[in-house]
Amino acid sequence: MKATGTIEVQSWDEQTWDGRPYTEVSGAKLTMAVVTFKYTGDIEGTGTCRYLMSYDSDTSCETVGLEEITGRIGSRSGTFVLRHVGAYRDGKVTGSFEVVGASGELAGMRGAGGAEWAETTATFTLEYDV
Repeated sequence: MKATGTIEVQSWDEQTWDGRPYTEVSGAKLTMAVVTFKYTGDIEGTGTCRYLMSYDSDTSCETVGLEEITGRIGSRSGTFVLRHVGAYRDGKVTGSFEVVGASGELAGMRGAGGAEWAETTATFTLEYDV
């Protein structure tokens, strides 16, 4: 099955590993962000993601993360977890994700997809089986 829709950033709290706001440290740094997303379209729900990021400059970083999404896909509701891998370069975010766990009516769900970001919103595609 294929799910598509929109992701919107609701909140973003990013700090360096020693607890400083990431904007106070220039250049290379390690950060962690807690991000809340709103999903609309074939997925309706909210997600909370924890990203770890490695910046080599102020305009380039690599990211990994785990996101827990609670909501519904089609007529099924529950919670599922995405593992994110991505990068930020020259103002552009690229990323992919994979379903690594699920519960409720989504138990046993597997799948993978990605998102195309523009500022604080993205369009997503998720190919999945339940």
